[in-house]
Amino acid sequence: MSKYPPLVKSLFLVSSIFVSALMSVAFAHQHQNDEHAKSAESNQSQTGIMVMDGYARATFAMAKTGAVYFTLHNQNNEPVTLTAVSVDSAVASDAQIHTTEMQDDVMKMREMTEGVNVDGNAMVSFKPGGYHIMLLGLSKGLEEGSDVALTLTFDEQRELHVVLPVKKDENAGHHHHH
Repeated sequence: MSKYPPLVKSLFLVSSIFVSALMSVAFAHQHQNDEHAKSAESNQSQTGIMVMDGYARATFAMAKTGAVYFTLHNQNNEPVTLTAVSVDSAVASDAQIHTTEMQDDVMKMREMTEGVNVDGNAMVSFKPGGYHIMLLGLSKGLEEGSDVALTLTFDEQRELHVVLPVKKDENAGHHHHH
């Protein structure tokens, strides 16, 4: 005669299967994050530019614009200029470097057609109310938990490919773009 009743054995079996499945998902997620990190590290070592704390702000499903924020760390001794940004056309029709400025007591956005300079061994933050990347013509809203891949182009045609998570922006309040 068994020391455990059949119900306890069944619960133990179901729990074991659940824990195994959960561990598999966690392992796969960590592996995916490791691959993103390795890819980003490889790109960063080639350009000497690091993207830190990056994310795209989650939007509602029918949104046509989105915003991306991060900090650029220029690890080179010489200044660099972020001259352009691109996004896969399956995500949005265009990506532009923007800034927010106060004009006649009104906050307005404008495209940074000359790019953004980052001094040698310095950082520049792309954040709400300042520099940011605008995604225009979204094919669908940016859903929390998904990723957005961007290509950042610097002077001398150096490119940095980054994959950033889509997150809810707790600090955004009721700020809307365009």
